[in-house]
Amino acid sequence: MYYTKEDVARLISEDVPYFDLTSKLLNIESKGKISFYTRKDAIVSGNRIVEILANELNLNINFKEKDSNFINAGSKIFEAEGENLLTLWKVAQNIYEYALSVSTYTYKMVKKAKVYNSDIEIFTTRKIIPFTKKIALNAVIDGGGFPHRITTSETILIFDNYIKLFGGWDKFFKNFSKIKQKSIEKKWVVEADNIEMAKKLINVKVDIIQLDKVDIETTKKIVELAHNKDIKVISAGGININNIEEYVKTGTDSIVTTAPYFAKGADVKVVIDSF
Repeated sequence: MYYTKEDVARLISEDVPYFDLTSKLLNIESKGKISFYTRKDAIVSGNRIVEILANELNLNINFKEKDSNFINAGSKIFEAEGENLLTLWKVAQNIYEYALSVSTYTYKMVKKAKVYNSDIEIFTTRKIIPFTKKIALNAVIDGGGFPHRITTSETILIFDNYIKLFGGWDKFFKNFSKIKQKSIEKKWVVEADNIEMAKKLINVKVDIIQLDKVDIETTKKIVELAHNKDIKVISAGGININNIEEYVKTGTDSIVTTAPYFAKGADVKVVIDSF
């Protein structure tokens, strides 16, 4: 993940826009060491941006665990030393607690899903908490998942709202072959929320059907119909760590979820020592 100078500056300035008043009043100028530990088992994520922050603050990095590694409760994530420890402190802790929550939740979803289908992929949506996109997407990847769509520019995904402005489904079905020819190097993914719509999409030979909030039994039927025509199926809508196994068992080709972005559970301990 590429982080710009603006990304780093914003993270610091949000917490320390001018100076640390408490530090100034205590006249703190001594060097020290800062260490971050996870209090729970976790998948490491966030170290890339914390490393950049530490470098920006002229800190020397003593230790950095590898992103995407599984670590046990009590393990050290990152350690640095220098004069600007207090500036790094809460900025980095916030990054770790969010990133580790997302990466670890994703990891658990992937692990559950792979038990029933080793080839299935877990994707995450564009419903990302504002201003967390790079950290969140990086955490998803560290957890073994992958972004479903990062932007609207790289993939084609037809929702009902597009069709309303296009002129209706009948017009879409009539002109689909001609429209598809304009982007022969792209996959056409079209959303359906019932078996009748899925059958229509199968008939016009879309590449992928994305099911939104479709129940388990209906999903099984659609998967069978679609696979008979070599059409892939994605399941989306309300899928989380509690119900992912049931959806994987339907034979769906991938899962799309928002759940990791709102995961809770990471707990990062910070220890600061003076020299």
